[in-house]
Amino acid sequence: MDSNSQDEERSRHYPIQEHMFWQRVEWRIQHIGYFFLFTIVILGACGLFSKGILSKGVATSKEGALQVQYERFGLLDSDMVMTVRVKPQHGDRFTLSISGEEMENFQIQSLQPQPLQATSTKNSLELSWASPRFRDGATVWIGAQAQNPGRFPVTITLDNATSVHFTQWIYP
Repeated sequence: MDSNSQDEERSRHYPIQEHMFWQRVEWRIQHIGYFFLFTIVILGACGLFSKGILSKGVATSKEGALQVQYERFGLLDSDMVMTVRVKPQHGDRFTLSISGEEMENFQIQSLQPQPLQATSTKNSLELSWASPRFRDGATVWIGAQAQNPGRFPVTITLDNATSVHFTQWIYP
């Protein structure tokens, strides 16, 4: 190091008072802050706060008769999509029951295909379709909008026999 470089590393009292130790501490804190902000931006872009790779979730029943693709993370008042896949069923109809605190927190925006019958109770929504119409299985799309932030456990049950459980986090 030359003398000018060493002089720059020393604390000064003139023309203003400098403490190089505290200056280095501040620089380190700035670098840690840059790293932290960069990490938050990357995680947000990947779906930590809403739609994206980190937000995509899949829950499958033990028997494999029911599969739900859902978003783990959502934003208040934003649309969230849930896709429910049902294997071919025996009998003339099948019923999906969606229950949990989610039913009070979410407003259903769209539901395709339309069910033959829909019944709701306090924390449960039962939807029924004709099975012969879906010989190769069925796919039900549900679009919902969160009304409150928080953690919401959800259970979807097929014909009171098999079910899947998952949790959704809604950010303000």
